[in-house]
Amino acid sequence: MGTRSASRDEQMKILNFRLRGKMAHFRRYYSNTSALTYSVPPRTTLIGLIAGLLGYERDSYYEIFSTSSCHVAVGIRRPLKKQMHKLNLLKVENHNDLDGSKSHTQIPTEILVPIDLPNGYLDYEVWFHHNNPDLMNKLDTLLQVELGYLSKGISLALGTAQHLGWIEQVMTVEGHILSTTETEIYSIIPMSKINDLQLAEHDYPLQLHKEDIPIHFNADRVLESKGDFIININGFPIKVNVNNAVQLSDGRVITWMEE
Repeated sequence: MGTRSASRDEQMKILNFRLRGKMAHFRRYYSNTSALTYSVPPRTTLIGLIAGLLGYERDSYYEIFSTSSCHVAVGIRRPLKKQMHKLNLLKVENHNDLDGSKSHTQIPTEILVPIDLPNGYLDYEVWFHHNNPDLMNKLDTLLQVELGYLSKGISLALGTAQHLGWIEQVMTVEGHILSTTETEIYSIIPMSKINDLQLAEHDYPLQLHKEDIPIHFNADRVLESKGDFIININGFPIKVNVNNAVQLSDGRVITWMEE
């Protein structure tokens, strides 16, 4: 599967689950006249989803889930594509326009859909670790209950509220840090961690995108960190030489969504 070196032996408990839905829109923070989407849910979106499941109030949890305490990774498991649609939205220039008196305006909006839209679905794999064992145990208990969306006052949405999703295939794995490794990575990869990428060594199709993705908000909901990530939207792993990867007990390797 590859070569690895300089591992760290400290084990961490990691929750692993699939986040699925029919459509999604994870708006790029710098979008202006057009609403463009990321190919994957950013770390900020995944933290908001998990905080909602745990019952945290909006904007109250950013420090609790900082990158020093909490680690998140995400990968694509089924191929997807982006489609551009025009949404007919209210034209609002001030609060008096919320009654629709200024008619509507059409906004080009990018939507994520599966390749086979009638029969398929979006399929993201998420890995989550927090230094607080009580928080990990509470989330593990919530995710193991197969009753509806499990949310406390929120909808489990893939970005915007109308794109509802669900969680499946919840399990717990162990992981430890690899200081350096050359192998297949099953999550999206921070470009800052890549030492070498050999495209010719892949036996399956690659469709690689580089996206500038937000990582963490501070307590005032100001973007504190972001990074460039390599994503294979075909859903296959990427063979790469990388720093600071995580070796999982199921044999796979991932990288956290961090700088």
